[in-house]
Parts: sequence; structure tokens; C-alpha cells
Amino acid sequence: MGRRSARAFPGLLATLACLALLSGCARGSRAETAVPLSAVDPSNQTVTYWYQHSGSRERAMEALIREFNATNAWHITVKGEYAGDYADIYDKMVTAIAGNSMPDIVVAYQNQAATYEQAGALADLGPYMSSARWGFGGKLSDFFPAFIDQDVYPQFGGKRLGFPPNRSIEVLYYNRDWLRSLGLSGPPATWKEFYRDCLLASRGGRLGYDITTDASNMFAQVISRGGAITGPGGYSLASPQMRASMRFMQRLYRAGGAGRIGEQFGDQTDFGNRKVLFSMGSTSALPFYAQAVKGSAAPFAWSVAAIPHTTPKPVLDVYGASLSVTRSTPERELAAWLFIRWLAEPRQQAVWTRVSNYFPVRISTAASLGDYFAKNPPFKAAFALLRSAEIRTEPPFSGYDVVRDAMSSAYDSILDGADVDRTLAALDARAKRLYAEDAGGD
Repeated sequence: MGRRSARAFPGLLATLACLALLSGCARGSRAETAVPLSAVDPSNQTVTYWYQHSGSRERAMEALIREFNATNAWHITVKGEYAGDYADIYDKMVTAIAGNSMPDIVVAYQNQAATYEQAGALADLGPYMSSARWGFGGKLSDFFPAFIDQDVYPQFGGKRLGFPPNRSIEVLYYNRDWLRSLGLSGPPATWKEFYRDCLLASRGGRLGYDITTDASNMFAQVISRGGAITGPGGYSLASPQMRASMRFMQRLYRAGGAGRIGEQFGDQTDFGNRKVLFSMGSTSALPFYAQAVKGSAAPFAWSVAAIPHTTPKPVLDVYGASLSVTRSTPERELAAWLFIRWLAEPRQQAVWTRVSNYFPVRISTAASLGDYFAKNPPFKAAFALLRSAEIRTEPPFSGYDVVRDAMSSAYDSILDGADVDRTLAALDARAKRLYAEDAGGD
């Protein structure tokens, strides 16, 4: 999930549920067709797509949309629209659900999709994926399982409420030249080694690590110790692994081996300026780290590695928003799905990877990225982790955005000196309460 901006509001689900009961969600409550999916005709449908991309990514996405519109056999027309960042789109979707004016395709993180589905707003994409006519033709083994499994929701009877266009993972960024100057042969594999390396690097106004208190990083630390943040009651935020992670970072911070990020994306700037040896964050930021290093007074060799771990092999947090299809008519829903399916083809995946620096969701795409890997060694190193590490995903609970904010605040308090056990106990109690109120606790 990384450093995204998305708001959620306590009680929102109750509001959406009421709207669903009062209005039937118009488009979302259309009578199910008696026509089998294989017989639905998507020809000449026009569908709208709300995305968050800007700059070069928007230009690339619009080019892909134009290509699809010009070449698809059904004369489907996709109308792409920049709808703001994730928070803007979330707010617009709430309004759109209330006013029955939803787009046909919307970018959404898993917890956001869960919120929309509480109002009955989304189509189940499972039947489309498994359709002999409209699915992937038995090629599901070409997809990274953790990527496509992320959009299946047990709390909604196993419905598939989205499909991934791309994914990222949480990794450790490290200065290779600096490590060598310290007499170290490579990045730390364990948290004990990470602590040692940070203290070795922290001298002369330089630090081992810029701490990010992002909730995704907290999750990454917990799973790297074999833990989880979910359990009975929805959340489990005071587990032994969470306590160990927070105590570790509090101790490292007090020992002077790590500092706190002074401004947004300050860790990237500090890394490029050789002020910190390590940084942690999403692989989607690889171009920005490359730019920071290239623009520094003395560029250096750098790369990425798995987050330090105590497990037998690395366990990594994979995240990313998916594309959800809203409920409308069988024809429009199918037209929307066919565009999503087209985006998932290896050729389009390779085009998108080169522009966005996100991971493709299909394994075979790598065969078309040899030159890209050669020009971007850190990306190649990160991509290789998908084969060597275990992958975990953050909870798809509605209301998780509120919990994420609470997690980050708790992390900040712990760095400020708050008692770890009491702080996490309060966080856990609040998260469980929010789960019961906003996610139904079922």
C-alpha cells in the first residue's frame, strides 16, 4: 500500500448501507440477467474509467486506452478520466454511489473496494475470470498467485472485487558503496545485522536509517518476524511480533542509529545525499531514488534487498490498487472486464512496466523486459525477490485507512518515548472497535 493518501470516515459504511437500502443503488441493484455470461454481447458499449495517474503515467495510460479503442473486436469505447489521487477518488466514489453516477471502472485499494461493496456497488469478477469465453484461456498459472489472490474477499463470500493491473513490494534501499567502506559485503539479512550496520554508519552527522512510520512498513516489519496484523476481532496489533518491532525501532532510535524523516520524501533526498545508509519503501519509488542518487554531488552504487527478517526466508509486503468494475448492465460490465483483461496481456504489461516502474502481474512479461532489467539493476533485483521470498498482503478490511492512520500515530508516539505495550494495547483495542463498527465484525 505504501505511502498513499486515502481517507476513510467512521460511520461511512452505515451511511452507504442506508443509501443502498433506500435507493437500491440504482445501477447496482439491476435484476440479474437470465442470459448466460457466454452469450452477453458487449459490442458498442462505452465505459468510463477513473484513474489516479498523472504526468508520464497518464500519457501512457491514455495511449493504451486509445489503442484498445481502435483495435478491440467489439468496438468498445473506454473513456479514461483522471479523477484525482486515491483520496479524491475515494470521496468521489462515495458521492457517486449515493447519486447513482458511478464510473464503470475505478481504481481502488482492497479496503476501499470492501467499503464500496458494503453498498452493493461492485461486480464480482470471478465469473469473468473463469469464463471459457471471456477469461484467460487456462493461462492463470502465468500470474503471480499472491497478486491476483489479493482481490478475493472471504468476508463477501469469496467474491473477486477487483483485478490487479500492477503491484509493488516493500524493500530495503541501501548504499552499496557505503556498505563496502564499512567492511560489509552486502545488505543485512537479519534485524540484528541491520542494528549493527546502522550503528556503524551513524557518525559524523550521518545515520544508518531514516525511519518511516508508514503503516505498510509496520506491517512489513511484523511479517518479517513471522507475525500478522489480523486475528480474532479483525485486527491483532499488539502481537509479540509487533511489540518486538516497535521495541527494536525505539531502541535503535534512542541509540542514535536512526533518525526521523524531516519532510515528505525526505528519506529519498537523504539517501541521495549520502546522509543515510538505509531507507525502506515501495519499489514504485525506484525512479525517484535513482533520480536522487543521480542528482547528488557524488553519485554512488546502490540497490535494494528484502526487508531484514527472522524467518527462514524473506517475507515481503506486496501492495497496490486494483481495478474494480461497478454494477450496471451485463453488457457494460463485460465491456469493462474486457478492457481490464486486455491490460493484463503480456505486451501491455511490458509497456506499462517500462513507464510506471510497477511490477507486471504476469510472469511471462519478464521475457520482454531484458533490456529494461539491464538498464535498471535495482528493479531487476527487486523483481527477483518475487521468486525467492514469501509474499503477504495487508488486510482488505473496510475502514483500514482509519486503522492505518492510527498505526502511524502509535509508531510516532513510541519513537517519542511512549510505552510500547500500553500504546499497542490501545491501538489494538481501537482497531478492533473500528472493525466491529465499520466492517461488521463478521
